[in-house]
Amino acid sequence: MKHSDDTFFQHSRTPALDDLEPNLCHEAWVQYKATGQKGWDLSGSNPTQTSLPSIHPDPDIMRAALDAPYEASSQGLDVARRAIAEMYDGLVDPARIQLFASTSEAIGALLKLLCAPGDNVVTCTPTYPLLDCLTALEGVSLLEVPLQDCAGIWAVDLWALERTCSPNTRALLLVSPNNPTGHLVSRDEMAALVEFCAQRAMALIVDEVFSTYCLRQDGDAMPKAAAAHFSSPRDGLIVSLNGLSKVCGLPQHKLGWGIFGGAPNIVHEAMQRMSFITDSTLSVSGWVQRMTPYFLSHRDDFAQPCLARLRQNLATLESYAQKDNVQWRLDRVQGGWSACLRLPARADDMAICAHLASRGVRVFPGSFFDFREKQPACILSLITEPDCLDHGLQILTHELESLL
Repeated sequence: MKHSDDTFFQHSRTPALDDLEPNLCHEAWVQYKATGQKGWDLSGSNPTQTSLPSIHPDPDIMRAALDAPYEASSQGLDVARRAIAEMYDGLVDPARIQLFASTSEAIGALLKLLCAPGDNVVTCTPTYPLLDCLTALEGVSLLEVPLQDCAGIWAVDLWALERTCSPNTRALLLVSPNNPTGHLVSRDEMAALVEFCAQRAMALIVDEVFSTYCLRQDGDAMPKAAAAHFSSPRDGLIVSLNGLSKVCGLPQHKLGWGIFGGAPNIVHEAMQRMSFITDSTLSVSGWVQRMTPYFLSHRDDFAQPCLARLRQNLATLESYAQKDNVQWRLDRVQGGWSACLRLPARADDMAICAHLASRGVRVFPGSFFDFREKQPACILSLITEPDCLDHGLQILTHELESLL
């Protein structure tokens, strides 16, 4: 009996092939690059493709890490977990750290831990578009609650969360500093969210990959490793995620971690169950775990120049935003690697970003990140080469003035 291709994939959790077609912005950029022109890519967030310094392993330490006997550990090697704990100045217990190959893998594992197929989790938008892919691959629905937006200053909307969550909602996924808005959850917001989730037997998962890069010294911002600040029996389960990708600018050396906090009995059971999940794959490379103390001890070799560039580029954006006839508004950026340029409410940000790409300037439309329909925006990366940003902004500002 002959089967159609649809028969084989009708139960797949991957998108239909039609949904994987290139979008207008990508096609316009490809066509522009095909002319042989360099263009001004203001969207890149890969630190290995910038002039930012790289952390190069000491050859002898690397050789020792590669030659070390294999040691299977579902939680992760003690040497790596202790180095991660030291990064948090003694605030974090190594026993409460779980290693993963990446924060994306961590989210997938946490969804396995917390959810049955058909359950849902909730997140606050705008946010990084990978979350919908990760939840779909686990057979879990993603509910979205818009952040409150007050003239470019963002806040979590507890009332909207209350109305959106259902009895099948198992977790709140939060990114702080947010990508792309740069919103940092405050201490009061975090305490309210911990209470909100605990009352509903929901876990609170906080992606903190950009927490090294705070651009405004707001006294009320929640410190790094939010999970470590909550340990009351009434606090439920909180997991803070981070990894080498952003801390050290090493996305190619796959290592992420989760710090488990909250009610001690719930944390203990969660970590026992998580060990069952991670033991089934043992995905974290042994050599990178052994190299973790070296990488983290040299993290400032990357992080400090990166932070300086972020601040320089943010100052450039703020300078442009003050010019006459500028057709965009810069949102307040508290942290992270991205900035949002708001457009007039009537604008079509997908069409505008495709037009800009055809003129040699690449930025992302806010709709990629689930900005609401009346919140059109252009999203750009703050780790862009400063000269590239300056030239790209000149063209972007001119083109938007003509279009809008």
